[in-house]
Amino acid sequence: MLLEEEGREVKSYLRLSHQSAEEDARSAALRLARESAEHAGSLAGLSGAAGEPWHKTGAGGLLRNLVYGFNDGLTANFGLVAGMLGAQGNLNISGHAVVVAGIAGMVADALSMGSSGYLAAKSEREVFEHEIAMEREEIRLMPELEQEELSLLYQAKGVPEEQAKEMAAQLMLDPERALEEQVREELKIGEANTTPLREGWITGVSTAFGAFIPVAPFLLSTGPGAIWTSLAVSMTAHFGVGAARSFFTGRGVIRSGLDMFVVGLGVAGVGYLVGEWITKLL
Repeated sequence: MLLEEEGREVKSYLRLSHQSAEEDARSAALRLARESAEHAGSLAGLSGAAGEPWHKTGAGGLLRNLVYGFNDGLTANFGLVAGMLGAQGNLNISGHAVVVAGIAGMVADALSMGSSGYLAAKSEREVFEHEIAMEREEIRLMPELEQEELSLLYQAKGVPEEQAKEMAAQLMLDPERALEEQVREELKIGEANTTPLREGWITGVSTAFGAFIPVAPFLLSTGPGAIWTSLAVSMTAHFGVGAARSFFTGRGVIRSGLDMFVVGLGVAGVGYLVGEWITKLL
């Protein structure tokens, strides 16, 4: 998130530098672009990225949705399958029943996560659109106040007062450019990199893939070997998805992987015990 914000700042200041008529305003904007670029480069180095990170700011959301959707489907359905196995001895549940329950859980979880992702992205977009519309009206009705706000924002970043006023005055000559700057600087809203439908589709599909992993071995066999295979591939997948999450959290790969491994093992254990316990009560 910080890296994306720095990237947007670099591009915005470079554009302002090219479009400003005053030399002082161009110099100040270029200086801010250089400072933001240096900061972005430092952040990219810490996260292991290479090149100029502000040229690729849309991949993070996609990868994040894939990882977290996959993680949710894997963990939830792993617990469901473990619960079915826990109830197997008391209710004489067949491997076929485990597959049916697992597939049903996969579909339900994918639809739930997909619709949640769609609605969350749609609600966020509607809020942003409302805030941007309000900001557009403020620029139309109170241009002097908005120009002063821009000037103060630039001064807070270290631009001398006179240069900050010149930069703000240059921007206010074009209301759309001023709106873009206010949206980014004041409201902290970046450009949309995806749509609600795409968010929902990506989250739902990745959830389904994760949820399918614990069930897959039972499609080939229903014996004890399928149980141990399901446990092995599910725990391996938990470690893998935990390691992938370190890309966003900044934690170590091994530590993140082990955390998710322990979570998966705990989910399996609790699911198994709950399934066994419920069947004894019924």
